[in-house]
Amino acid sequence: MKRIVILRCLRSNNVCTGAACMRAFNTKSGAFARYGEEPLELEAYWSCNGCGDCHFKYQEGIEEKLERIIGLKPDAVHVGVCVKHRTQDGQVVTCKTIAEICERLEASGLTIVEGTH
Repeated sequence: MKRIVILRCLRSNNVCTGAACMRAFNTKSGAFARYGEEPLELEAYWSCNGCGDCHFKYQEGIEEKLERIIGLKPDAVHVGVCVKHRTQDGQVVTCKTIAEICERLEASGLTIVEGTH
């Protein structure tokens, strides 16, 4: 059984129900198709603590969240499509806060997978 965590953008809470990520997970479609017939278990569905003027190292509670996720020792952390945005020149980039979270998780030995649905 593969133990999975899904990370998403806090800002997406304004418009996202999480239904597309859950549907993809439950039907093993999108980025979850890679697991084929292997059983999956969702260990956590969490969001960052926001971005913009908030600097990562000052985000209250983020260290505790990271410790909890690392402690779960999931097989993969899937990063939702909501963490990407388009720059003024049209490039699609990952949010800097999410990128830093992913770096920390990878440094702890966790596998990061871009995408959910």
